[in-house]
Amino acid sequence: MKKLIRSFLFLAATAAILLISDLNNRVGKREASEIKRVAIFKFNSNLILGETEKGLLSALASSELYKNELVEITRYCPQGDMPTANTTAMEIVNKRYDLVISISTPGLQVMANANKAGTVTHVFCAVTDPFVSGVGVNGTGKDDHPPYMAGIGTFQPVEKAFRVIREMNPRIKKIGVVWCTSETCSEACVRKARIICDELGIELVEAGIETASQVAEAAMSLVARGVEALWLGGDNTVESALDMYVHAGLEAGIPLFTNNPDNAFRQATFGIGANYYQVGQVAGQMCNEILNGKPSSEFETKNMVPELLYINAGMLDKFKDRWVISDNLRARVDSLILMP
Repeated sequence: MKKLIRSFLFLAATAAILLISDLNNRVGKREASEIKRVAIFKFNSNLILGETEKGLLSALASSELYKNELVEITRYCPQGDMPTANTTAMEIVNKRYDLVISISTPGLQVMANANKAGTVTHVFCAVTDPFVSGVGVNGTGKDDHPPYMAGIGTFQPVEKAFRVIREMNPRIKKIGVVWCTSETCSEACVRKARIICDELGIELVEAGIETASQVAEAAMSLVARGVEALWLGGDNTVESALDMYVHAGLEAGIPLFTNNPDNAFRQATFGIGANYYQVGQVAGQMCNEILNGKPSSEFETKNMVPELLYINAGMLDKFKDRWVISDNLRARVDSLILMP
């Protein structure tokens, strides 16, 4: 009988040890299953998208899920190469992330095309006009976008940019723009530019391109056609070749103005546009809500432009014509830069 009891106790103890040992494994598996896997899909590495990503990461890191190590973030950037972007988007879908966040209009379009079945919940940001991007976002309402998709638009203040340049040079009559004809975001900005230029009595001279390597030649062609300034709207391709665009203007003694405030630190005369760090933060908070259980179908698609105006006064003596910063502009500028 004692032998039987000892045998029973031995088996019970062994079972308990095995149970405790397996408990650690099961707890580990449970915790792993609770971890939310997030992919960030940044189309290329320009300044706008970089600031957006910083704001996005800041917001994600502020969540309790992240602080409790329940969010795992993987970052992807195909550097604007479309074949690589398509392959990367398919990889994200096939890995079945809990959430993918695309940054830029091309990023939205590539990701949406790969994710047509709605395999992964998709949040988009740093998109000029999601309603013309061809991804099924047809309006601002909750029912006007695919249920597995949500995001915000950030339409650059194109009209305000042209009003600022008219204020700095009331005599200006001819402005040139290089824009990528395959980018719907760029086309949307150019359409607005045509309207405001017609209103202000300014001739808008356009040069369409397909790749960043064509920016310098296109800009020089505009100079040869007598433009008095160059403009850059929401264009990822031209933005990636900003230095060439600026150089063409400086060689001709004319300014470049843009819809990206930070370009004023890169010899643009001024930039008026969105604070993209804040844009990223807003998108990140949206992502936090989704990771905490709110369906993406419950979000409206809003336009979000926390506006900034940066003027580089150090550039003004480099131009043929007289450009001035009025008292009105000095009163509303967010940053007055003195970099030559």
